Amino acid sequence: MKLFFKIFFLIILMSFSFITYAQNMALRHSPRIMQGIRPTSMGGAFIAMDGTDENALFYNPAAINDYEKKVHMQFLLPSLEFSYKGIPFLSSNLVGLAGDLGDADGNDAEQVRIFDRFSNLHTGRFEEVAAHGSIATFMHKFLAASLFYDNRTSVYVVNPVTSTIQFEAISHFGLQVGSSYSFFEDALKVGASLKFIGRHLIDDNITARDIINSGGFGNALDLERFGFGIGGDIGIKAKMPFIKGKAWQYLDPTFAVTVQNIGDTRFFVGDDVGRLKESTTAGFALHPNYWKLKTALAVDFTDLERRTDIITKLHAGYEVSWPDISKAIKSMSVRIGTNQGYITGGFGMDFKYFKFNLATYGREVGEKTHQKESRMYGFQLAAGF
Repeated sequence: MKLFFKIFFLIILMSFSFITYAQNMALRHSPRIMQGIRPTSMGGAFIAMDGTDENALFYNPAAINDYEKKVHMQFLLPSLEFSYKGIPFLSSNLVGLAGDLGDADGNDAEQVRIFDRFSNLHTGRFEEVAAHGSIATFMHKFLAASLFYDNRTSVYVVNPVTSTIQFEAISHFGLQVGSSYSFFEDALKVGASLKFIGRHLIDDNITARDIINSGGFGNALDLERFGFGIGGDIGIKAKMPFIKGKAWQYLDPTFAVTVQNIGDTRFFVGDDVGRLKESTTAGFALHPNYWKLKTALAVDFTDLERRTDIITKLHAGYEVSWPDISKAIKSMSVRIGTNQGYITGGFGMDFKYFKFNLATYGREVGEKTHQKESRMYGFQLAAGF
């Protein structure tokens, strides 16, 4: 069995040589695919954390080797994230605008008036709604796989002079498969993963003239942009057992580096739907324990190749877990952190056959530090064994 996993791991590593390197350009900067509710409540600092759930595959494939040597499965992991007023804005305000414009169909002046009134009322407003999850996830010490879906929709009302609504929806779905192996008595863990991704993209700046020319708000959106691509991630986790001392052993530090979307993940089949930009992350985690409590302090620096303020790269989080509370409750956790200078937090409970996690976090949607925050709230429910 070990020989099989070693061969599979080497095949994945060799396959990276066939990924074409591309210019370090992307259609936009967006959160990683399948960002978990638990990691976001810790400020997004997660690549050096122990692999105990489905997040290891998507954050650092090296952490797959932290799994037990037995099969674990999880099913239907739906996660929902939304900004403070994102759901009512998209489901009520925007739908109401489309209805008002439809009622005024044929009256160009009235449609312009309705659109300008909406734009002036909501100028500067940015709202997001995201839904993602895994239909099925397989976890083993040497191999992990997940069939996933991920959607993020955002609406930004900009430019009050010309009355423009920026509408963006990015949907991904596909399969990610990863493998990991350890060396030097588990002091070094190396992992890699391949992802087969379909992307559907809506990316339109809508004006009143676009609505008039197309015959309606819905018709002004380009709904037919789809692409398919193959990407890859690699990661390492390392400890330093040759460093002695009670304090060092007590803190149990772990260091990690990941490169995600090597050479940019390009969608080479279908329409032009942009790319998933290559991203290098370095981080560390400490794991001191108190009484029955298990704790972890993690710090990550993401997008090291991007020229941005250091605060936008910084992610830090702290988790306190109380394991084995009872036969029914496997663990309970409280988390807090900072993401790009904005406070994050969350709570989770893991039962025998299901778990749930809650989170809130802020992220920067502007080009500069503390230019514009999107305050998000998230919920996850999962079942498995």
